[in-house]
Amino acid sequence: MKTDKAFQQAAECMPPLLRMQLEGMEEQTEIEELRLRAGRPPGVKAALEERVLDLEPLSAETLRDILSRAARFSVHSYAESLRYGYITLAGGHRLGVCGTAVVENGEVSGIRNISSLNLRVARQIRDAGEGLELVSDGRLHSTLLISPPGLGKTTLLRELIRRTSDAGWTVGVADERCEIAALSEGVPQFDVGRCTDVIEGCSKQQAALMLLKTMSPALIALDEITSPGDVQAVGLCAHCGVSVVASAHAKDLEDLRRRALYRELLALHLFERVIIVSLDGEKRTYHVEDIKEESEC
Repeated sequence: MKTDKAFQQAAECMPPLLRMQLEGMEEQTEIEELRLRAGRPPGVKAALEERVLDLEPLSAETLRDILSRAARFSVHSYAESLRYGYITLAGGHRLGVCGTAVVENGEVSGIRNISSLNLRVARQIRDAGEGLELVSDGRLHSTLLISPPGLGKTTLLRELIRRTSDAGWTVGVADERCEIAALSEGVPQFDVGRCTDVIEGCSKQQAALMLLKTMSPALIALDEITSPGDVQAVGLCAHCGVSVVASAHAKDLEDLRRRALYRELLALHLFERVIIVSLDGEKRTYHVEDIKEESEC
């Protein structure tokens, strides 16, 4: 059996018996997500296909135990990220949480009655997007990575950061969800390059402003543009003349333009091109498309 360090690290938040069952699986290296739902057996997801495992159904109590272990038995310490439905684990793995939202003053303050969890396994894949670069003709090109959820935008983003940084360009990473670099005592657990500075755990807008003021980056990297505040973070970079690499959820460029938030993003006239990530069978493919002229129309 071929074991997978990333999968076993992610599974550390499982109760002992379930962890032992999962670590005995043959296809560890292929698993991208572990799906856990109350009243149903665990499932695994690879290449967008979910398969139910031949294990006992999970109880709501087991899900609460998993969440508690993921939070190192201090769930209140993760209250801020739980407002957005996730906890980031050591190593950059992410546990998504569903259940009954607790709403205070019109905003979600937490989640109770946990109904399902999704453990996303983070891996560094050095040949992701092999041949793709952010630099050509001696300059950086602001680039947007797009795909539906689950196709590896963060993995590709991490590799583009590493290659650009190792080529000598100073890169600032606004790592809001602590997934790109996964700092541990200040040291990135993923290789993000020799010229990279990381601010994690705060909003992209706050992190971008701090990086711009203190670290003189040539490039700022942002993962998953999903809110007006994220667009404002990109706007800060645009106004300061800094290149940006970021990711967004969309099937293709046409789909991107249909969404009001991303029309606002394109209206900044910062991004010169998109890299579209798609799936051909079980293989990820990458298509580069120029968007600068079209975004200015």
